[in-house]
Amino acid sequence: MSGHRYRFNISMSKEMLLDVYKGAIQRVRVRTYEGLVLDLDANHLKNFTTKDGIHGEFELVTTADNQFVKIIQLRKF
Repeated sequence: MSGHRYRFNISMSKEMLLDVYKGAIQRVRVRTYEGLVLDLDANHLKNFTTKDGIHGEFELVTTADNQFVKIIQLRKF
């Protein structure tokens, strides 16, 4: 059973991250390089937090039926 991989960039300010941690933002919408729009659970991005926010290129890995597996940071900006 093969899954899917979706690549995208995120540039999120530290102010927006505070809203994620407070629970005011629960979903983050990204556009993949192929043009697909994905809504991610904001909690999946907390591991990539820096003092400046979240900035980089990422890959979302899902199952064949698009269930979340993991997010990988490919590079930081």
